Amino acid sequence: MRRVFFILASLLLGVPAGFSQTEEQFSEDLRESSDEHMREELGVNPITSPSIAGLLNDLEIFRPIPIKLIEATDHSASFGNRLQTALHFGSLVADGFMFTLAERPQDIQNIGKELIRESKALGVGGRLTKRSKSLFELSDKGDWVGMREELVRTQEDVEQSMMELHDEEMAHMISLGGWLRGFQLGATSTVERYSEAKAKILGRIDVVEYFLDRLDTLNPRLKQTEMVAAFITRLREIRLVMVEASGQTLTEAQVARLKKLADQAEAVATAKVDPDGNFLEKTKL
Repeated sequence: MRRVFFILASLLLGVPAGFSQTEEQFSEDLRESSDEHMREELGVNPITSPSIAGLLNDLEIFRPIPIKLIEATDHSASFGNRLQTALHFGSLVADGFMFTLAERPQDIQNIGKELIRESKALGVGGRLTKRSKSLFELSDKGDWVGMREELVRTQEDVEQSMMELHDEEMAHMISLGGWLRGFQLGATSTVERYSEAKAKILGRIDVVEYFLDRLDTLNPRLKQTEMVAAFITRLREIRLVMVEASGQTLTEAQVARLKKLADQAEAVATAKVDPDGNFLEKTKL
């Protein structure tokens, strides 16, 4: 029944000239309803999935920004598989968000260019042209809040494109990449200047469990590759530290362990692998 709904909706989503305002609103409502049904079918909905806007907005508490870590990152890195490309796309959005907090417009524009490149690698580059232009214009104006909102919409656009391609796995991996990078940066900031408020944000075990559940839905052959198996192991270890806290605020020692695990997980996510998912530089991981 849902697939019939999608077909009918796709015929009605365009709004021809001459439509009344009421008809335009109906069309917009229908589009949103279609998107909602699609998200439910793919297991992506506000009830089960963490909001990318919420995850990114959480980063605002992690000041001062660990800018050295961001600067040391190769944002132009490219990967020969969609999973790592999707993780990297999410990571770029998180770094772009941090650059808005640090008010560094040129760096934000550079991130925007890399987002376009990566979206093309994922096969959805067409939807990013308008977003990137808007991001550059907001950067020129120094509209930091506007840039943060545009970065959220950028990630949402790509996620939506993945769903339209019925590529649920990559939609989740994009969100996971953004969360992991934000978590790594947040843990680094908290280690450098500990506060209970920061530690509470880091200790959201529900988010980790959600992404572990998503990883469990990956194709069994993909899960058994060296890279993905190591990645899942690191996230499980992160969860164990949170379980150890037993609902209490993470201690400085626990945050330090989480930072180390987040660094390792990010290293795995960006590691060079062969076509079979095996590490090419094992000694560095």
